[in-house]
Amino acid sequence: MNVLKNDGTLEPLNLQKFRDSLTWAKGSLKNVSVSDIEMQCKLHMYDGIPTSYILDVSIKATYDMSSLRHFEYDEVSRNLKLQKLYKQVFKSTKPCTLAEIIEKNKSLYGKAILSYSKKELEKLDRIIDHSRDFTFSASGLDKTITNDVFLDKNKVPLETPQFMFMLIAMDTFHHDLKRIADVYNALSKFKVTLPTPELKALRTNRTDYASCCTIRIGDNIDSWNTASSAIVSHTVASAGVGVDISDIASIGDMVKEGLIKHSGKIPVLKSIDTDVGKASQNGRRGSATAFANFYDPELDDILGLKSPRTAVEKRINDLSYGIKLHELIYKRASKSMPFGTFSVRKAPELNKLMYGKDTKLFEEEYCKLEASNAFSSTSDAKDLFRSIATERGETSSYYIVNIDEVNSNTPYLDEISQSNICVEFCTPTLPIQSYEPDAPAIGICVLGNINQSEVSIDDLPFYTKLLVELQTMLALRQVHPTSQANSFVKNYRDIGIGFSNHANWLAKQGLRYGSQEAIDKHDQWMEHFAYGLISASNELVEKFGKAPLFDRTNWASIMPIDRYKKTVDTICSRAPECDWSSLQERVAKNGMANCGLSMIPPSESSSIGSNQTSSIEPIKEPLTVKDRQGVLLKQYAPDAIKLVDKYDYAYDRKINKDFLKHVAITQKWIDKAISSNVFYNPDLYEDGKIDIKDIIEDMYFAKFLGIKTGYYHNTKVKDAKELSSACSGGGCEV
Repeated sequence: MNVLKNDGTLEPLNLQKFRDSLTWAKGSLKNVSVSDIEMQCKLHMYDGIPTSYILDVSIKATYDMSSLRHFEYDEVSRNLKLQKLYKQVFKSTKPCTLAEIIEKNKSLYGKAILSYSKKELEKLDRIIDHSRDFTFSASGLDKTITNDVFLDKNKVPLETPQFMFMLIAMDTFHHDLKRIADVYNALSKFKVTLPTPELKALRTNRTDYASCCTIRIGDNIDSWNTASSAIVSHTVASAGVGVDISDIASIGDMVKEGLIKHSGKIPVLKSIDTDVGKASQNGRRGSATAFANFYDPELDDILGLKSPRTAVEKRINDLSYGIKLHELIYKRASKSMPFGTFSVRKAPELNKLMYGKDTKLFEEEYCKLEASNAFSSTSDAKDLFRSIATERGETSSYYIVNIDEVNSNTPYLDEISQSNICVEFCTPTLPIQSYEPDAPAIGICVLGNINQSEVSIDDLPFYTKLLVELQTMLALRQVHPTSQANSFVKNYRDIGIGFSNHANWLAKQGLRYGSQEAIDKHDQWMEHFAYGLISASNELVEKFGKAPLFDRTNWASIMPIDRYKKTVDTICSRAPECDWSSLQERVAKNGMANCGLSMIPPSESSSIGSNQTSSIEPIKEPLTVKDRQGVLLKQYAPDAIKLVDKYDYAYDRKINKDFLKHVAITQKWIDKAISSNVFYNPDLYEDGKIDIKDIIEDMYFAKFLGIKTGYYHNTKVKDAKELSSACSGGGCEV
């Protein structure tokens, strides 16, 4: 067999060279056969094959050969990918220096990277451990190469993961070599993970690090137009967009002094859909979630916008929808009582009261409006819950927002009316107006995750302070496409630190979701997590100063142990062990550098790159195949073979109530919300159909425990391929 060289000439295939490459990739792995790989590769080879394709054939062959029984072939595939990557970046298997990488790619790097001296670069070079490239999985390395490291115009990588991690560290803590080493080690050892926008922007001159934003549209044309412009601008900046439409008048309302009838919210939703579709994010369209109140007169229409029973021309399939619920509607649904729908024009105070901290005031105003016949229509509250449960089950794109829980368990004094695209980011927003350019109207979230399975309670003080300091520095450096977003960042300095790899953390200890020992241990870890974040923000006042809008929070008088919903005590009665009273005194005296600190985002993307389990969720299988922009990636659960019988699987039992207990414990200690999913397996039901009563019961259980939001409704399907349930562009995927 002949091979085609780069210069266009043919020569016989050098089998020894081919075998040497495979032998190197095999290394000391015992259950790998080089001859078997060679036989598999021959199936894909042909006379005249370019030499550059031979390594690709080896990579594909070994990747296809990997399985739970033959996990080692994934490592061989990873090694071959690194062999190819090193040849592309270094032109050899030996890494070059940091200075050489910077010189080679200096047109891509920002001023901060180019400002380092030769002596500094030599010191940082000695910190880099290139052997950590070999801790990736094959798919993890693929994800990192394609999404995180820089590529040239021919899609050829210009960096390796270790250089990427070091350069990111250099761009976060300018010339502070000790802190740079801390960040590098944390990232390269997968102790912490950062979101895609930060991984892409850091080490360049870009300063738009937002993962997502929240925009509230007011009830006037100026707000509509300003919001439309902001949606386009932030989508172009790779942010997912949460849009609150609750302040907009309903269809049929009289406007312009009674001269015309309002066209309602559906045309606005179509406009939002068009706006986010105007720009692509990493090859796919932008993404948005729209939020509406349970008593909105158009809610039935909104619940039908993705329904297979709605005519195709009337659907808006590419948006997701968040339905804001309240204790009142839960009570009425439990008794099959009617409820009224109200236009914001006829009930102008109702929205504000719904977002207030006194739920009784809202209920009193609501009942008063019903008594005065101000409603647009009435229907059975139980039917509403059936509709929500049905649409969640069929489309998985209708999310739950318990808005009263959002506004009761929060450090913010101002009203919170919405969340973001993945329903974990809950902060105040104002109806956007062009004539209020300096108002902190657009919420901006920046994210970071701690690997719970790799960071012990003793290590938490170090990593919580590292991430709070890092994200606060980035917040102060951010420049966004709208002045309202820049004002939010400047005044709130809101950040969102979360955690991931919870399922692995449980499996390593032999614990199952819902067991008392698991709940108590997670509560203990979460207490130290929250304490570390708040302590860090308090200490960092000395470096960054107090957040300008700190006085619009209750941190000075209320800690997480004071504000969580006490029904959580029914599942965990463990006594707190941190010195909260002392911390309270320090915060009251000096304040904090941030107004908000914590939330739990999805971590679908980084779970591949860093080989972790997603966020707080149970795994579905020891090996899952994930669709990422048309590319199928195998992901093995961490220590899949060793812990295969220790993992608690999402579809092996009716796990939701046990899982929701972990969500509630997490919610107890954090200040925003959680992208938490639920899981249903039709095989566990007699007729193979999920009982809608179970879906509604899980909604009630989550509300009882003070859980603020519900993200995806996952149903087990026969196809093993798992589609992405993360936001467009990977913004929230830390």
